[in-house]
Amino acid sequence: MLTLGSSKNPPLVFLHGFLGSGQSWRNINVALQENYFCILPDLPGHGENTKLDINSPLNFDILTEWLLQLLDEIPALKIHLVGYSLGGRAALTFASRYPERILTLTLESASPGIVDKSERARRLVEDATRAESILEGGMSAFVEQWYRMPLFASLNSHPQKLSAIKESASHNDPRWMAKVIRELSPGAQTPLWDSLPTLSFPVLLIAGGKDEKYVQVIHKMAEQIPNCKHIIVPEAGHNVHAEQSEKYIELIRSAAHCPHTG
Repeated sequence: MLTLGSSKNPPLVFLHGFLGSGQSWRNINVALQENYFCILPDLPGHGENTKLDINSPLNFDILTEWLLQLLDEIPALKIHLVGYSLGGRAALTFASRYPERILTLTLESASPGIVDKSERARRLVEDATRAESILEGGMSAFVEQWYRMPLFASLNSHPQKLSAIKESASHNDPRWMAKVIRELSPGAQTPLWDSLPTLSFPVLLIAGGKDEKYVQVIHKMAEQIPNCKHIIVPEAGHNVHAEQSEKYIELIRSAAHCPHTG
């Protein structure tokens, strides 16, 4: 597990998205390590975190207990928790279950889940198909296909960053990525919308202005979270922290230093 900064500083835990790793956050955390203990784990199945039994179930209950164990090992009683996309769904699940461990929660391009049962079923089928394409075609071909989705179109304006993201993603184990996209699909996750009004700690929601879907999602989320601030970063799409790193660092500093009210 990658860490930056002194363990005497306030802990900032970052959970990456699908196909990412703890290294995905390095550029962000180089700027934060002077004031925070930055903890950048690989989610189960990603990067170097592949020692689990691949035949065992993988779900958000398991992710939550994995993160709890990680915090106990550090140790960190309370944390500033940041999650992007898949990592955001994991962060929200953990924060809902263990609110006493949270100082602040920041969610980037993350949704509480799909409420409509037929839409969840459709997404399950879609992600099962994607899993098969990973196993049949390999990581490199899948990564190229994945980042051609409209969701990531704005990354084309940052060719060097996009190339680095693809290169890193291609090193993941295809068996694990197939498992992750199938078993951690939004179609397999219980929606967390009902948990939002119970969140008592400060919450920051971030979306890119070019990511219309998640702009709508975080507006709806913000209406239901008591102590919440939501920020739309205009010149960014789904991956705000890669596309607008300096702005993102400012937002994280603000969230961790100055918890908002109302």
